Amino acid sequence: MSTPHHLSWENFRSTVFIRGQQRVHRVTNSPYIEVFGDGVLNRVGIWLETAPGTAVPPELSKMTFITTQVFKQKGRTLLEIATSAASLQRQFYHFAVAVAERVIVEQREPVDAAGLEFQCFADLLEEKLLLGPERQLGLLGELLFLERLVGTGGVVALDAWLGPMGEPHDFRLQKREFEVKTTVSPHRIHTIHGMEQLVPAKGCSLYLISVLLGPAGADDGFSLSEKIEQLRGRFGPVTARLKQFTAALESCGFRQADSEHYLRRFAMRRPMGLVRVDKNFPALTRPSIQGALGQLASRIESLQYDVSVEGLECEDGTAGFSAIVPS
Repeated sequence: MSTPHHLSWENFRSTVFIRGQQRVHRVTNSPYIEVFGDGVLNRVGIWLETAPGTAVPPELSKMTFITTQVFKQKGRTLLEIATSAASLQRQFYHFAVAVAERVIVEQREPVDAAGLEFQCFADLLEEKLLLGPERQLGLLGELLFLERLVGTGGVVALDAWLGPMGEPHDFRLQKREFEVKTTVSPHRIHTIHGMEQLVPAKGCSLYLISVLLGPAGADDGFSLSEKIEQLRGRFGPVTARLKQFTAALESCGFRQADSEHYLRRFAMRRPMGLVRVDKNFPALTRPSIQGALGQLASRIESLQYDVSVEGLECEDGTAGFSAIVPS
């Protein structure tokens, strides 16, 4: 039995799960286990060698966001478990590592190991998965920005929403990328996840969109469910666009059947703010950490920090904002 080699999620994202590429990471040779990142179809999954004739139990084949199959490849019978839901990919990766550990350490059959971990991860992976408070806020902020784009550019602006497709940034308009950050704080203080979140794609400029939400007064404001219904109304006359919008929501982990759980009402504290992410932006990226730590920078596996952009922004309604975001 070979020694397992697991990557952190950050390393997996940067070395295996790469946009436009299909790569695998070999966990062990015996038993044969690989975790793959499909940057073409936006899938993360695990392959585990299993006995010929293995069947997928019904409880593993009826998940909404998880697909399971058994197939043959290069003389091996493999159990594949995968997801294309962007909101689940990080959690799913940890699930895959846990399944591999049960196979390697406990010497369980892959189907049994997967079944046990599905039970342990039920709160994250069950069919009726609900978005947590942070993800609800994040999705609401993205929808508010999408609504802003649709209001000026029409339903074609839906093509700019790339976050549900697993892209590094939430929106792209030509050579301009936008990362939407939402908070219920009265100040523009936002959490940055990882060293790559504030790195623009090659040839693009990157902007942070700051959304400040607060509690709504009586008979005022909007909820996540209401905002989704309003946008459905905008896309409804064009069937293809409505289907595209629905698929994007599902990739974010939102299910229409769960709408009654997203009724908390908010109001905009201040207009949206726009900040260009350039050399004057207080960002921690891999190059900046490399410059500070040298060879030790490779030992930084993951990073999360809060940054204040108060006073750096142009607010919606100003010439500076309109120069970047169509109005």
